[in-house]
Amino acid sequence: MTTPGSTSHYVVHDDSDDLVVTAPVTSGSSASVKQDATWVEAPGLDDPNCVSFESVDEPGSYLRHQNFQLHLQPNDGSTLFSQDATFCQTPGNSGNGVSFQSVNYPTKYLRSYNGTVYLASNGGTNAQDAPATWADDSSWTVGTPWAAAPQ
Repeated sequence: MTTPGSTSHYVVHDDSDDLVVTAPVTSGSSASVKQDATWVEAPGLDDPNCVSFESVDEPGSYLRHQNFQLHLQPNDGSTLFSQDATFCQTPGNSGNGVSFQSVNYPTKYLRSYNGTVYLASNGGTNAQDAPATWADDSSWTVGTPWAAAPQ
């Protein structure tokens, strides 16, 4: 997934911790980096009409928000985890692509901000809520997977 302001940067998980960031990925990137940037778009854990993003290289681990920042964590089976890991697709906030609205914070969307992926509102008290470029930063293009999903 990329945003209009950063078409060469993809959503990846950082192998040194569980944070989710945006980083450059190219055809020349290592197989490990390509796996870190590939997600299975699964039916939402909390709402099957929405989506959850499962890691290709860490099956059973999903993108989930905590304190409005995205992390990659194993599914613990809790209701809170299911809600934190479920996002509903909406037309892109910029008018292009798609936006991903949080199930349990419906005024917040996935946003790339300063190289990190957050939940953010268009205006608010957190730095990532800054309205400048919010529409572009919260609109995503879902691209061709960099790595094959396990069968």
